[in-house]
Amino acid sequence: MEAIGSLDLKWAQGYSGSEASFINKHTLCLVCGSNIKFIEIITGKETVYPSPGEGIGAFTVGGTQHLVAFSELSINPRIFVYSYPDFVEKAICQSGAKLEYSALAISHSHSYLLTCSAIPDFALSLWNWSTGELLCTKSLGNIEVQNISFNPTDWHRACLIESKQLTVWNIEQADKKYVLLPTKIKLPFEGETESRPDDKDNLPERPGSVFNKQEVQVNDAAIAGLVGEVAEDFEAVFDGGKRRMVPVSHCWTPSGDIYCGCEGGQLMRIDTETHGVKVLYSPPIPKKVFKSVSKELSSLEKEKTMSPVPDEDETDPSPSATDQGNILKEGSINCLALHKHGLFAGGSDGYLRNLHVTKDVVQVADSWKSGSPISSLSWTTNFMRLAVGSTKGSIHMYDYSSPGVAELLSDTHFGNFVGIDFLAPGNQHCVSVRQDGKVQIWSLEEEKLVGSVSIGRPASCIAACPSSHCAAVGTLSGHVYMIDTTNMENPRIVHRLHVHQTPVLQMVYDTEGRFLITGSDDGNVFVADARPSAEFKVVAQTEVEGVVMGIATNTEQKHGPCKVIIIANNNNDVMSGANKCIQFDLPDDLIKALPNYLASKHCDLKDDVINKMSLNLSIPSYGVALKSDRVFYTMASDSKKLLQITLPEEPPKKANNKASYLQPDAEFPAHDLAGGTLTFSLHRQWLASAAPDGMLTLRELDDPEHPMNVPVHSCFTGGVFETRFSSDAQWMVTCGAGDGVIACYKWNFTASGKNKATGAIEAARSNNAMLHGTRKSEDQILSGLPDWAEAASLPASRTVSKSFDGQTAALEKALEQDEIYMTPTPTLAGDPTWREVKEMEAVRAEDMEYSDVKKDLRNDIRELRRTIQNMMKNNETLPDIEKLGHDEFNLDSEEQQRLQLEGEQHVQQIREEMEMEDLAKMYLRELIKNECWDSMVVKGRSIKAFHNAVEVSNYPMRARSKEEQEELEFVTNVRQIEIAEMAARKEILDVQPKTNTKDKDKEKSAEGEGDDDESEEGDRQEQPATIGSLGAQYGGANPLFYSQFELHTRQQKRNQIVLLQDAIYRIKDTFNKAFDEVYKQREQEIARIGEKNQRITKILEDLRSTEGMWQPQMDSFEKPEKLLTVEEEEVKVDKFITEEQKAKIEEDAAKEAERKLKEKGDNARERALDMMMGGVLEIKKEDELKKDVPVPIFMTAKSQDEWTEDEKKVHAEYEKKCKELIEEREKYKKTLEAELKKIQTIIEDTTANFDDRLMNLFNKKIKTEMVVFQEELKILRLNHALLIDEELDAREEELNRQLNAKRALKHMCQQAVGQAKKMVDDYRDTYDIRVAEDKVMEKNFRKEFPDVNAAIVDQLARAYRRRPRGPRRPHVDTPIGGNNPFGERPLSARQPSNTAMLLKALEELDDVSHIPEGLIVDTSVWKRMCGVRREKVISEQEVKAQALTLADMNAFLQRRHMDDEQLKADMEDIMEELNQLRDTRLRFSCNLQVQFLLKQGQVEVDSGPFIPSYDDSILVHRSVVEDLNGTIRQLGEQKIAAMTESKDFRKGIHSLEWEHKKMVMQIEDLLNKAKNIQMLKVSRELQEFLHNEDHEGRRQQEIQILEQTLENQRGHHDKNIGERKKVLKKLRHTVRKKEKDNTDLDNQLEEMNVCVAERKHINDVNAAMRNNTGAQKRMQDIVQRRKLVDLAKAQAQEVAVLRAEVERLRMRTFPALVQVER
Repeated sequence: MEAIGSLDLKWAQGYSGSEASFINKHTLCLVCGSNIKFIEIITGKETVYPSPGEGIGAFTVGGTQHLVAFSELSINPRIFVYSYPDFVEKAICQSGAKLEYSALAISHSHSYLLTCSAIPDFALSLWNWSTGELLCTKSLGNIEVQNISFNPTDWHRACLIESKQLTVWNIEQADKKYVLLPTKIKLPFEGETESRPDDKDNLPERPGSVFNKQEVQVNDAAIAGLVGEVAEDFEAVFDGGKRRMVPVSHCWTPSGDIYCGCEGGQLMRIDTETHGVKVLYSPPIPKKVFKSVSKELSSLEKEKTMSPVPDEDETDPSPSATDQGNILKEGSINCLALHKHGLFAGGSDGYLRNLHVTKDVVQVADSWKSGSPISSLSWTTNFMRLAVGSTKGSIHMYDYSSPGVAELLSDTHFGNFVGIDFLAPGNQHCVSVRQDGKVQIWSLEEEKLVGSVSIGRPASCIAACPSSHCAAVGTLSGHVYMIDTTNMENPRIVHRLHVHQTPVLQMVYDTEGRFLITGSDDGNVFVADARPSAEFKVVAQTEVEGVVMGIATNTEQKHGPCKVIIIANNNNDVMSGANKCIQFDLPDDLIKALPNYLASKHCDLKDDVINKMSLNLSIPSYGVALKSDRVFYTMASDSKKLLQITLPEEPPKKANNKASYLQPDAEFPAHDLAGGTLTFSLHRQWLASAAPDGMLTLRELDDPEHPMNVPVHSCFTGGVFETRFSSDAQWMVTCGAGDGVIACYKWNFTASGKNKATGAIEAARSNNAMLHGTRKSEDQILSGLPDWAEAASLPASRTVSKSFDGQTAALEKALEQDEIYMTPTPTLAGDPTWREVKEMEAVRAEDMEYSDVKKDLRNDIRELRRTIQNMMKNNETLPDIEKLGHDEFNLDSEEQQRLQLEGEQHVQQIREEMEMEDLAKMYLRELIKNECWDSMVVKGRSIKAFHNAVEVSNYPMRARSKEEQEELEFVTNVRQIEIAEMAARKEILDVQPKTNTKDKDKEKSAEGEGDDDESEEGDRQEQPATIGSLGAQYGGANPLFYSQFELHTRQQKRNQIVLLQDAIYRIKDTFNKAFDEVYKQREQEIARIGEKNQRITKILEDLRSTEGMWQPQMDSFEKPEKLLTVEEEEVKVDKFITEEQKAKIEEDAAKEAERKLKEKGDNARERALDMMMGGVLEIKKEDELKKDVPVPIFMTAKSQDEWTEDEKKVHAEYEKKCKELIEEREKYKKTLEAELKKIQTIIEDTTANFDDRLMNLFNKKIKTEMVVFQEELKILRLNHALLIDEELDAREEELNRQLNAKRALKHMCQQAVGQAKKMVDDYRDTYDIRVAEDKVMEKNFRKEFPDVNAAIVDQLARAYRRRPRGPRRPHVDTPIGGNNPFGERPLSARQPSNTAMLLKALEELDDVSHIPEGLIVDTSVWKRMCGVRREKVISEQEVKAQALTLADMNAFLQRRHMDDEQLKADMEDIMEELNQLRDTRLRFSCNLQVQFLLKQGQVEVDSGPFIPSYDDSILVHRSVVEDLNGTIRQLGEQKIAAMTESKDFRKGIHSLEWEHKKMVMQIEDLLNKAKNIQMLKVSRELQEFLHNEDHEGRRQQEIQILEQTLENQRGHHDKNIGERKKVLKKLRHTVRKKEKDNTDLDNQLEEMNVCVAERKHINDVNAAMRNNTGAQKRMQDIVQRRKLVDLAKAQAQEVAVLRAEVERLRMRTFPALVQVER
C-alpha cells in the first residue's frame, strides 16, 4: 500500500482547553490530539504538524526563542524541540523518564529546558535543548508536578506547582556542572493572612498531666508515631474544615516574586528570597456555608434527608453581570497572566478579570465574561493581545486596550466524537457528532467548521445519506434525528424517529441511499426508507439475537438487492467481541411490494424471502466490512488479526451445528489492541481499519499482506474511534475515542498510485451520476420540510391513556347493572417506539375485524351469567341435603384452579420471604445474644427498692479470655520472681548487726536502729494515701503491686496495668457477690409476700373488703431473661396456625372433652360427701359464721300476738342465738382485721429492712465505683506515660534518622566542595593562561609589523586599540513600548550573542574608509592590522566570558561552603535536640506521676470552678504541719505568759519603792567597794572581762562553740559507727562467702581425697616398676624449692616492714598533704 503514496495530514480540529501559548507575536501554538497546531491570529490560517512520536504528552512553548517542545506518550518517552515557522527539529531529549512527563518549561533566554517526569521516576531534569544533553536531575519524592515555569528575568529560578504545595527551585551553575536546589513554600491555611518558614524551636508542648508541671516537647509527627520522610511533611490538622490552600496557577513578577492563585479563589504573593507568603485576597465564605453549618449543628439526624441549601443566586437578588465580574469567588483564579497594566485572572466562572495589586490590596479594575470556564491565558510576545482558552473548545483574543471586548478566534466545541461520515456527494464535506449531541459540518478544502446544530440529547452514532443531503443521528434514548444539511452553514432537524427502546448502537445507509438500517441491543434490526419524500418511514424489522456490534451493506448491481451482514454478541460479554453473524438481503422492490415481504402486521420480514441466515463466528471479532455477496472482513479479538470469511451459499440446517460456525479463509496482521472498526472505499478495493492502538491501517485487497500504518490518534486517549473514506478515496477522516479531535488526511499519490486511484475516482463519478437526479429531487423535498419541534412530534391520540383504576371501576359498575362491559382498546402514552405503534395498530385492526364476534360472545356470556345466578339463588332455598357447593357452579374450573394455584404460590412466596426475614432477624438476635448475653459470666441486672426509687445494678462481666489469663499468669510469675529476688538481695546486703554489748549508749543506739527498722518496715507496707486508691478494702488487694515510686521501666508499667485490671475484675466480682446475696433476699422477700398475700386475699374475702393488695414483681431490669422470651399476652395479633397445628389442637380438645365426660359419670365418693358433709371433710369456723340462725316457722306464719308461750321462748332463744352470732361475727371480724394489719405490718417491716440493706448496697456501689475509677485513673496515667515513651522513642528515632541523613548529606557536600574547589582551581589556571596569552598578543602587536615604519606602527597601534561602539540589540518580539511587565532592558540570557554582534560591527570598522586621516599605509598592512585586531577582540571577549564563568564558579564554591556550614549547624542543632530529648526522657522516667488519696482536710489548695489547680502546690509530710502547729501552740503559751507577767508588773510597783530605799543604802556600800576596787591590781583577764560589756553573750558564744564541737564529735561518731556497720556488713558478707567457699573446698577436698586414694592405689600397684632414686631426688628438689619460697616471702615481709617504718619516719619529719596509698 505504501507504493500508492503517502497519507498526509491536511487539518485537525479539536481543542480541550489545554495550554495555548504564543510562539511569536502573531502565532498561537496549541495541542490538537496527536498534532501541533499553529494559528495565525490575524489571518486565522491554521497549520498542523503531526507528532513525530507516539502522541503528545507534556507541552510547552518558548515564545521569545520561537520554540515548541513536547513529549510523546510511550514507554521511555522522548522530548522533541522544534523551531517555528519552519518546524525544524532542534533536538531530541532522551532517557529522561520511563513512562511519561507531566510538565515542561523552556527558558525565556538561554538554551535550557526543564522537565518533570511522572510515575515512577518523579524527577526534575535540566536539559540543554540545543544539544539534547541532560545536565542534571533531582528527585521530586513521589510528587507529580502540575505546572512549571522559569523566572523570565532570571533563568536560575523556576517554580513548580504540585498537587498540594509550591516549590521554588534554584539552578546553580559552575562551568559545566549544574545543581538543582529546592525550597518548599509552606502555604497558609484557609483563613490565614500569611505564612512564614518553619521555626524548629516552636515545638508543641505535651504536658504529662493536668496536675503535673512536666512538659514534653515533641512535634506532631512524633505524637502520631511517624518516622521517615512522611514525618517531615506531616501536619496534625484535626479540624476537618481547616485545610491548606491548594495552588493551581502562578506567574512571575519583575522583582522575582510569584503571584499564586489557589483553588479556593485566594491570591497570594510569594517572596522567593525570604520564602514568606502573603495572602493578598481571600474570598468571603458564602452564606450557604453558614446555613449548612447551622443546620448540621441543629440536627445531625436530618443531614441525610436535608434538602440542599439554595445558592445565593436563588435566595438573594441576582447581581448583574458587572457585579459578578467584580467579585472573586472560588475557582476564579485558575489561570494567571501578568501585564504591565495589571494581573489578568481567569477561572471556572468564565470571567476574565484585570486585577490591580497596590500595597497588598487587590481590586478588580475590569472584567469580561467569556461564557465558558477559562483554562488558559497567554499574552502575545509583544503583550498586546491575550489568548483566552476555554474548556468548551473556544479561544478568544482579548485586547487590553479595549476592555470588555474579545474577538472569537476559534470555537470548535469540545467533546468526544461518537461518529463521522461524508456528506453527499462524498468528497467536499464531512459531518460529525459528539457525545453531547452537537452535530458539526466540516469543509475538507477550506479546513474549517462550516455549520453546527445540537439535537439536545446524548448521541451514539451518525450516518450520512448518499441519496440526499441528510444525516441521521442515533441517540442513547433510542431516537434517530434526521438533519437537513442542504444549507451547510445552518443545518436543522427536520424529523425524529423513535426506533429503539435502548441506545442506537449501529446505523448504516446502503450504497444507493435507499435504506437506513439501525441496530441496538433490544433484539431487533429496523429498516427505514431513507428518502425524505417518504418521510423517513420505518418499513420493516427483523430479529437479531444479542447486541449489534457492526452492520455492513453492499449492492452489487445497480438498483439491485442490498446484502446486509450484522455481527452481534449474545453472551452478555460485549468486551469479548461478536460471536454471531446474521446475513439477509433487502429486495430492490421492498418498499413498493412491502406486504409481500412481511410475515405479520408487526412488519416482521419473512426469513425465507430475505434469505436470512443466522451463523456463529468461531473467533470473537470486532467490526465488519462486506466486500461482495459472500466475502466479508472482520478483526479477531484475541489474535488482533484481520480475518477474511466467506459466507455459505445455503443456510445451515441446524442452528448450532458445525456448519453454522464460520471459519476464516485467511488471516492478515492488523493491530496491537483488540477492538476497532472496518470500512471499505467505494470501489471496494481499499480496506481501512482503525483500533484503540491509535493506528490507521490501510491495505489493498490485491496485496493485503503489506498494509500501510499511519499513527493518527494516541492509544493513551483511546485510539481511533472511527474512520471513513471519501467517495473518491482521495480523503480520509478519523476521530479519536477520547481526545475530542477530528483529523483529515489526503493522499499524496505516487505515479503508480495515481493509476490505482483512477478506479476509485471513476466509481465515485459513476455513483454520483447515478444518484444525481435522485439527490436533486430529494434535496428539494428535504429543504421544504418544516423544522422539527418536540411538542409536534407527539400525536395527541397517543398521549392519553385511561388509568387502571378507571377500568376497574367501569367493570364493577357493569357487573352491578348486569350490562356488557366493553374492554377499551389500550392506547399509547408518552413517546412510543415504532414497534409499539405497530403492535397497537395490529391490536386495533384485530378489534375492528372481530368486533361483531366479540359482541355476540359477550351477549352469550351475559345470558349464561344470569342463568347461573338464578340457579345459585334457587340453590339457597333447597334443603341442606339437596344443596350444591359453590364450586359446582363454577364453569371454568381450570381457571379457578389456576387462580388458586397462583394465589397459593404468591402466598408461599410471601411466606418464604417472611421466613427468610425472620431467619435473618433470628440470626441477628443470636449474634447479639451470644455477644451481649451468652458470653457474659455475670449477666447484667438490677435490684429495685420496694418503697423508694433506689436501684442498684451489678457489674456485667465477661469470662477472661485465654490470652488475658496467660498474660496475668505471666505477670504474676514475673512479679513473684522479682519479689523473691529483692528479698534475697536484701537478705544478703541488708543484714542487721546484732548488738550484745551492755553499754547503755549502745543499747539506746541499737533501740534507735530498731525503731528505724520498724519504721522502714512500716513504710514498706504502703498506706492508701500513697497507694492512690482504696482497692484493698474492696477486694482488690494484691501484694504483687509495684509501688508508684518504682514504676520506671515500660515493662513495670505494663505489668502494673495488667495487675490493676485484675484488681478491677476482683473488685467487681466482690461487689457482684454481695449483689447476689441481696438479689436472693429480694426473691425470698417477694416469695414471702406472695405467701402472705394468699392469706390477705382470704381475709379480704371473709371481710368482703374491696381493699387493694400489693404484690411486687420483678421487671425486665431485675430479670433480663424475660426479654429473651415472648409471652402469649405480649403478642397483640392473632397467631397464625397451620393445618397441622389446627389438627393437633382439635385432637387435644376432643381428649379433654372425653376426660371431662368421664368425670361427670357416677362417682360414689363425691356423691356421699355431698350428701353427708356438704361436700367438705372439715368444718371451718368462718363457714359456720356465714350461716344465719334458722328462723322458726311460726314467726313467718303467725303474727306476734298469736304466739304461744313456748313459741315466745323459742323466739327468745332465737334472738339470743342471733345476738351471739352477731357478737361472734364481730369478734371474728376484729380478729381478721388485726391479723390483716399484722401481716401488712410484717410486710412493711421486712420490705423496709430490705430497702435499708439495698441502700447500704447502693452506698457500697458508689464506693466501689469510686475505687474502680481510682484504679482506672491509674491505668490511664500509666497508658499516658507509655504513650509519652513511645512518642519520645519515635522522636529519637526520627532525630537519629535526620542526623544520619544530614551526615550523608554532609559527606556528599564535602565531596561537592572538593570537586568544586578542584574545578575552580583548574579553571583559574586556564583563565590565567588565557589572560597571559591576551597580554602577549598586546605586547606582540609591533612584532607583527616589522616591515612598517615605526611612526605608522604607532598610528596603527591607536587604530588597533579602537573598538566599535556597544552592539545594537537585535530585533526581538519584546517591544520598546511599555506593555512588557518585565521592562525594556534586554534579558541577561540574550547577551551570549554579543561576540557575534561585535564582530559584525568590526566589519564596518575594518573598511578602508576608516583609515585615519594622514595615515598613508598599504591596504594589505591595514587588512593585516584588522585581522590582528579581530583576533584581539575575540580574545578579549573570551577573557571576559571566562572571567564571568570564573566568578560564577567562585560563587558556586562559596555556596557549597555555605551549604556545608549550614549542614554542620543543622547537625549540631539535631545533636543538641537529641541530647535535650534524652534529658527529657531521663527526667520523665525519674519524675514519676504519683496518685495520692488524701482526706479533705489534708488538701490546703483552694478549689477552682471545676478542678483545683495544683501548679503552684507542693506535697509536704504531715509531720511538718504538726511541728508547725506545735510551734504555734508554744508561741501562744509564751504570749499568755507575757500577758500574765504584764498583769503582775503592777503588783511590783509598790515593792520597787522599797527596793529604792534598799538600793540607796547599797550605794553607800558600793562606794566603799569602789574604793577598794580602785586599789585592786588589774590583770589581762580582768581587763578583757572589763572591756567586754556583753558578758552574757560571751558566755553564750562559748557555750555555742562547745555545743558545735560536741555536735561535730557526735556526727563524726555516728559516721564512724555507720562506717563500722558497713565494714561489719562487708565482713559478714565475706564470712558467708568464705563459708560458701569452704563448703565448696570441702566438697572438692572429698573429691580430691578420692582421686588421691585412686592414684595411691595405682602407684602402689606400679611401685615395683618405678625407680626409687629418681623419686627421692625429685622430692628433695621440691622440698628445697618450697623452703626457698618461704624464705623469699619472709624477706619480702621484712623489707615491707622496713619501708613502712622509713615512710613513717619521713612523714614525721616532712608532713605532706598527699594521702599515702597503701
